[in-house]
Amino acid sequence: MKRPKKGEYAPFHETYLREVPPRSSALSLLRKTFKTAQQLLGHLPEEMGDHRYAPGKWTIKQVLIHLIDFERVFAFRILSFMRADRIALPGFNQDFWMEEAGVSDRAIPDLLKEWKAVRDNTIFLLQQCSEKQSAFPGTASGWKATPRALFFIIIGHQIRHMNILRELYLNESADASANA
Repeated sequence: MKRPKKGEYAPFHETYLREVPPRSSALSLLRKTFKTAQQLLGHLPEEMGDHRYAPGKWTIKQVLIHLIDFERVFAFRILSFMRADRIALPGFNQDFWMEEAGVSDRAIPDLLKEWKAVRDNTIFLLQQCSEKQSAFPGTASGWKATPRALFFIIIGHQIRHMNILRELYLNESADASANA
């Protein structure tokens, strides 16, 4: 699948696309970035799940559910655009969604298991997306986007949040993320 070009995504998604390694395929990155997340978070002590690096910031478990929600929303957008649906899709307010996420009673391994199911679905979508379909434009949140852009945005969004988790929550060097 070709990489997206400017005009295939909202300008504010450039932040995520800059995070994506330049030479890897979307499929290999979807697999690799999830494995990296499992390695980073899968062995955390459960009490770390409710850790936030500053007052008012999300906990590690909230970051995880945000990644899950984001990927679900973007996967639906991908499917809609792949099927050439011409109906504009709404945006979503991550802060409103977080108010009802209810993750404090959930365990990190449970959240990772849920995310794995979501990631497997995203990979299935990617494997079924033809090059032609990957370029079909759709509208979400008032912006034009293509499925290929959305796949790479999912990847860049995750990489960005993994870097934040490493640096601000787990106090690890950003250099570790270069292998993401």
